[in-house]
Amino acid sequence: MPLNPHHISLTTKSCNPIRRDSPSYYVSTIHIDILHGDDQEIIGEATVYEVRMDQIINDDEWSLFDIFDGHSIDLGNLYEELFDDDELIPAIEDELLGYENIVLIKSIILKPEYRGQGLGGILALAIAERSGEQDIVALKPWPMNPDGPDNPAGVWELPRLTETAQKTIAKKLGKSYMTAGFKPLFKGSAHLFLTHFRHPTATQLLLPLPG
Repeated sequence: MPLNPHHISLTTKSCNPIRRDSPSYYVSTIHIDILHGDDQEIIGEATVYEVRMDQIINDDEWSLFDIFDGHSIDLGNLYEELFDDDELIPAIEDELLGYENIVLIKSIILKPEYRGQGLGGILALAIAERSGEQDIVALKPWPMNPDGPDNPAGVWELPRLTETAQKTIAKKLGKSYMTAGFKPLFKGSAHLFLTHFRHPTATQLLLPLPG
């Protein structure tokens, strides 16, 4: 079903752990409904993890490894790409100088009839723009598994893909995200990143409405 991206909006709600004696306290989970049209039909959803680096530094209670790896495999994998012994790896240290929080776009899911329209990059950038200008926003361009934790009870209809199909879709997703301004920070990185350096806005990526 053709979709006019100008008529898409996002609504968010955050889930913040309140136990300060746990490393999970420093990670907020943000759930985003993707809405379309005047009726605000829910056509998809996204999940975002925000690591509050400012609070981590101020409290100095837990190591970055404990916080990232203790939260989820996804943040643990991101830690391995960015840090070595809780310090930024030399390959990216200069580029990320002065960063604030680290945000991982965990998943973006659309209803089947709205997929394949090249909306991934626009949606990812629109989500990223809700973060601070100095935040590092990361995502992994890989299709979701229908049996994965982001699809509890099979709420979202997702295809069961062969390994070849997964790689083909991942390549298309990567191209869409890179068009939006995300990029690998070093050769071989599994994630794409959007930093506070110049990048297009979601509005600039949209084609003008017909006059």
